[in-house]
Amino acid sequence: QKPRVGLGQATKVVRELYGVAADVGASKRLESYDDANFYIREAKRDDGHPPREFVCKYMNGVETGKKGLLEAQNAMLVHLAKAGFKVPTPQPLKSSSSSSSPPFYGIVDATDKEQQGVRHAVRLFTWVSGRLLCDAILTPEVLERCGEYLGRLNCSLDSFDQGAKLKREHLWDLQYFELVEKPQFAKALEGDEPKQLLLAESMKRYRGNVLPLAKAGKLRTGLIHGDFNDANIVMDVDGEKVGGAIDFGDSNFSWKVNDPAIALGYIIIAITKADSKKMKGFNLNPPAEAMESFVKGFTKCYELNADEKKVLLDLAACRVATSATIGWYSASLDPSDPYLKFHAEPAWKALKVL
Repeated sequence: QKPRVGLGQATKVVRELYGVAADVGASKRLESYDDANFYIREAKRDDGHPPREFVCKYMNGVETGKKGLLEAQNAMLVHLAKAGFKVPTPQPLKSSSSSSSPPFYGIVDATDKEQQGVRHAVRLFTWVSGRLLCDAILTPEVLERCGEYLGRLNCSLDSFDQGAKLKREHLWDLQYFELVEKPQFAKALEGDEPKQLLLAESMKRYRGNVLPLAKAGKLRTGLIHGDFNDANIVMDVDGEKVGGAIDFGDSNFSWKVNDPAIALGYIIIAITKADSKKMKGFNLNPPAEAMESFVKGFTKCYELNADEKKVLLDLAACRVATSATIGWYSASLDPSDPYLKFHAEPAWKALKVL
C-alpha cells in the first residue's frame, strides 16, 4: 500500500494542512521503500527570511491506521531534537497553533484510482541539511565517529519514556527475521540457488546463535533507530563529522544490539560497492577494519555485553539478508524502479563477506 501520489498533490496538501506554500520548481520526490517522500522548499517569503526546507511524508496504508505508533514516533523525534540531535522534527498542523498539545499529522484520502478507499497519514518534518555519508569518503576515523554518534543516540533513546509504544511486528526488525521466509519472498529467489543458499546460511546462524540467547533474556531490549545506514547518516559539508540522522521510520522497541548490527551490515555493503576513490586509510582488510572502527566508536558511548558481542556479526548478516531479499522481491514487482536494487545487488556480495 505504498502511496501513489505526485509532487503537485503533495505540495497542495502541505499548503492545506500545514500552511506552507511550496516552490514547486525547487521541490522534488525523494526515493523511498514503503512511503512516498518529498523534499519541499518553501516559496519566497514576504518577511525577508530565507525559505524553509521540509520533508513531506505520505505514510503507507498499513501504518496510517496506527495512531499510537505515529504519535510515539513524533514524540520520539521531538525528544531527540530537545536533546540536541539534528533529526527531522515533526511540524504541527496549521489549525492547531493555539493547542498545548498539537497534532503533528493529518489524514488524506488516496487520489489514485487503484487505491480508492485507502487513507494516508501525511506528516511534515524539518529538512536535515548536510552531505550524506554515501556521498562522502569512507575512512576509519569517519566510521568511528559514526559509531560514536549512534552510541550517543541510543543513550538518548533509552531516556525516552514512550519507547514501548513503538513495539510492533515489523518486517525490518531482526526480532522477526524469519518473516523473510514468507512464500512471496521465496518466489522472488526461485531458480537462484546461490542467493537461496546465502539466505539459508543467515537463517541457520540466526536460529542457532541468536534466538537461544534472546529466549534466555541475554539480549537487552529498548528503542533503536533501526536503519542507521550510509543514506541516513548526515555529515557536515566536508564529510568529516556527523551532523545528524534521518529516516526513523523503522524505529522499534527491539534488541539493542540490532542498532550497531544493522549499521555494520550497511557498512559492509558500502565497502563492497565502493571504489578506491571512495575509501582512504584502510590497509589489507577494509571490511574488518571498517567494522572495528565503527564498533570502537559505538562502545565509547554504549557498551555491549558479552552475549551481544557474540551475535553482532550474525545479526549484521541477517539485516543484509533482509535487505537483499526484500529488495529483490520489490524489484521483481517493479523492475523500472532502480532504487529498489540500490542496496539489493551489492547486498548479496556483502553477504558473502559476512
